[in-house]
Amino acid sequence: MNSPTRSQGDLKNKAARGILVLSILVSIIYLAYAENYLSLTVQFLIGWSFLGIVIILHRINVFRQVPLRLVFLVFSALISFRYLLWRTFETLIYTGPFDLIGMTLLYLAEAYALTIHFLGIYVNAWPIKHQSAPLPDNPDKFPTVDILIPTYNESEEIIRITLTAATQQEYPKDKFKIYLLDDGSTVAKRNNPATSAAAWERHYRFKRMAEELGVNYITRERNIHAKAGNINHALKYTHGELAAVLDCDHVPTRVFLKETVGWFLKDEKLFLVQTPHFFINPTPVEKNLSDFSNVPGENDMFYKVIHQGLDFWNSSYFCGSAAVLRRSCLEEVGGISGQTITEDAETSFVLHGRGYNSVYIGTPMTCGLSPDTFDDYIVQRTRWAKGMIQLFMLDNPLISKGLTFSQRLCYFNSCFFWLFGLSRIVFYLAPAAFLILGLKVYNASIYQVLVYGVPHVISTFIVMDFLYGRARQPFFSEIYESVQSIFLVPAILSVILNPRKPTFEITPKGNRLEANYLSRHASTFFMLAVVNIVTIPLAVVKWINFPLFRDVILITFCWAVFNILLALISLGAFWEKKQVRSYHRAKADGPVEAYSPRLDMTIRGEIKDISLTGMGIEIAGSSPLKEGEDLTLEVFDSYGDRYNFPAKVQRHIRKGSKVFCGVEFVMDKEIYSRLVKFVYGDTRRWSGIWEARSKSTGTLDELLAFFRMGVKASMDCFIYLNKSAFFGIKRYVVSALGKAQTLYEKI
Repeated sequence: MNSPTRSQGDLKNKAARGILVLSILVSIIYLAYAENYLSLTVQFLIGWSFLGIVIILHRINVFRQVPLRLVFLVFSALISFRYLLWRTFETLIYTGPFDLIGMTLLYLAEAYALTIHFLGIYVNAWPIKHQSAPLPDNPDKFPTVDILIPTYNESEEIIRITLTAATQQEYPKDKFKIYLLDDGSTVAKRNNPATSAAAWERHYRFKRMAEELGVNYITRERNIHAKAGNINHALKYTHGELAAVLDCDHVPTRVFLKETVGWFLKDEKLFLVQTPHFFINPTPVEKNLSDFSNVPGENDMFYKVIHQGLDFWNSSYFCGSAAVLRRSCLEEVGGISGQTITEDAETSFVLHGRGYNSVYIGTPMTCGLSPDTFDDYIVQRTRWAKGMIQLFMLDNPLISKGLTFSQRLCYFNSCFFWLFGLSRIVFYLAPAAFLILGLKVYNASIYQVLVYGVPHVISTFIVMDFLYGRARQPFFSEIYESVQSIFLVPAILSVILNPRKPTFEITPKGNRLEANYLSRHASTFFMLAVVNIVTIPLAVVKWINFPLFRDVILITFCWAVFNILLALISLGAFWEKKQVRSYHRAKADGPVEAYSPRLDMTIRGEIKDISLTGMGIEIAGSSPLKEGEDLTLEVFDSYGDRYNFPAKVQRHIRKGSKVFCGVEFVMDKEIYSRLVKFVYGDTRRWSGIWEARSKSTGTLDELLAFFRMGVKASMDCFIYLNKSAFFGIKRYVVSALGKAQTLYEKI
């Protein structure tokens, strides 16, 4: 899977042609002969033989490496293509106008899902893992870099961390400058009576912070073109050869510039080096489901796997932050693009079209914040969906000039993916369309499904595990897409109807939740669960009364059961959990020595977790420490640098043969700067967490976990509904008694 350079262009083209030619050739042969001349029994043997080959190849490690992985991918693609041919030519039977509508919608939803499946296979056919390129020995030859940090409404405490970390780059101080781009204190905001006081206060406060940290402060007249406009305005007043863009909540490690800039000296046509977006806190979906299983990070699949696939096809694109861009390339196209609200991907699209290159380095070198609530999460995903659909509608990658064939497919895949909400709704309602409304939406026998459908479904899960297994557990894609689907559809349709209408919305970060609660979005999934639950008794009735339709009844019954399970699990993602910490804790390790002045002794322990305000320490055996006492901690980062921090014991808890000690750092300006460097500056810390997260425990175990999640979520919902009903009745009774008392007093 690793490849050191992109110089193997011939190899890449051969791989692409090999996949296409072999797949098309075998598919044409199959279409021309198999469907016309082979019996269903022979088709059964072909389908399950292909599936057996896929299962065997999946278990042989050598077939996970290029070029042999192409053999596995071709066989798996043929199984799914075979299913598509069968669905297209044998199951689309006209039985009435309303049946036709339902049947067509379901077929289009399946065709969409299969298209995304085939594109995913192509994009990830030959992933490449780029490492950093070395810088020259002479620092005078280092490129000059402007670190641009745009902000709009984020808090000072979030921005201060990022600015502080940016000043600690292991890069010659005369070769980089840092700029805080404050779009929350524009001249227009300061002159507007409604926002004047807050804007002036923010302006002075942020300007003082910038001066204190030795960074530059830039604001502008008005908020035009959102983040893209903010960056483009800054480009007029900065002069570095390269521009590093960081969201104000994306804290860079100390080697961010050192590990990325070298590529621009190696490739004169390079316009972008992108690195992963690593998040210290889970998304609401991950956090709210964390009680059920080891829920994988949602972004991991994109940044661990898909982006390496895109990189092979020279299609890695700017993701808005944690990236370095060449100024001359940006100036050539007028700066960051602003036609769509995903200005980052659009900028890459334009520059790739001009023949420039990009590189993706898959090492996390920034630490960011995910949205804290489901509402904020949907705001972010809606913006991404709208922007990519805009890009498709306004600059269709399939017909855009300048892109290679593979780049067209990669960008098309990135845009087309966001239509998944439409197909998800169809899949949720399809069983009910037959079992409740009587619409014949799927015309097939059980035997045909065993011949074509079951091999395709099993093969799809195997391919997902093959491609994304180190970043996404099986079945969790179903949950992630499920919880977003319903809420993205209105946004998608609005863009299709008016591609130029969407406006940029900032994703709120750093919100706190004072108590657990059920998100208002849960009601939609309650209704979907109820609709599918209603189909269960109806399926039993139809099974008894309509024996000729038992094949379809059984198929839709199983489908409805899966939908119920998925809807109930999705409900678990809406149980918002309390979040009161100002700074999120991350898992950490390494030795720590705690010196106690009271005892005049040093106690050794192991770091278990860390944040900017404190640390969790595990001490073997007994511990003479007491809550409230002062300590001096000595720790080392992975680069061997030593740090000393004053701290105070907050918790001292015995757990079996060990003691867990929670300490809080005693902070001042100097300590703050060193803490930022220790906590956020260590790339290897984030890499360790990133690689350890979401390791697969096996498909069977994860399937069982999937079912446990459904049971747990349904029980939680039942308890919630009972409590809601109880308190609702209680409020009604109290209100009625109050009214009766008032009426009595009047009488």
